[in-house]
Amino acid sequence: MKALLFDLDGTLTRSGGGGTRALGHALHARPQAVAELRKMRLDGMTDRGIARIVLAAEGDQALPIEERMRGVAESEIDAVLERYVEALAAECGARAYEAQPGVPELLLRLRRRSDVLLGLCTGNLARGAELKLTSAGLWGDFRFGGYGSDAEPRPEIVRAAWRRARELGATSALVIGDTPRDILAAHEAGLPACGVATGRYSVHELASHGAEVVLPDFRDAAESERLLLRELGR
Repeated sequence: MKALLFDLDGTLTRSGGGGTRALGHALHARPQAVAELRKMRLDGMTDRGIARIVLAAEGDQALPIEERMRGVAESEIDAVLERYVEALAAECGARAYEAQPGVPELLLRLRRRSDVLLGLCTGNLARGAELKLTSAGLWGDFRFGGYGSDAEPRPEIVRAAWRRARELGATSALVIGDTPRDILAAHEAGLPACGVATGRYSVHELASHGAEVVLPDFRDAAESERLLLRELGR
């Protein structure tokens, strides 16, 4: 049994910044944190890691960022993320997330196979992933996942997804994402990765970070299926 572990934002869906707007709403009374959020590139980051960095912007600026991040209380991060999920629910209702071109057809083809398990491997909190994918009409395609609720470092999220895949009978897995962070986390967890250039990064940039497979997008669902499963068939 083969497990395909998909990243969410930029890989499966596009949103026009719904998650960033939701986090901005959650931080609305904290101008330093909001200013930091506006400067950040969030591609491939985890929800908890993002919250930690923006809250660290409120700390003593004379201290290194690493020390300020360590000083952020876990309870404070929890409170921000709780408000974020509430704001995200409103975003998903008002501005629907959209599936990337070709994704619904690809997932349909893969779901029909008896030798493939479809899972998530995302820095989103589990509830956030459910909201976004429900909005895009894709939530029902996935049986399990590794989430930002499981861990803050992305490699640990990959390990959580891979553990759940093995519990369902998987003997091999491929992580699929649109950022170098997806590729590096997969490799750190001992899994191969597929880079897909549906986000900010090009085919060349993803290949240069060591992706075993690189796709320009999922528009050709049949070819995407072939290449993904070829890697796992080695």
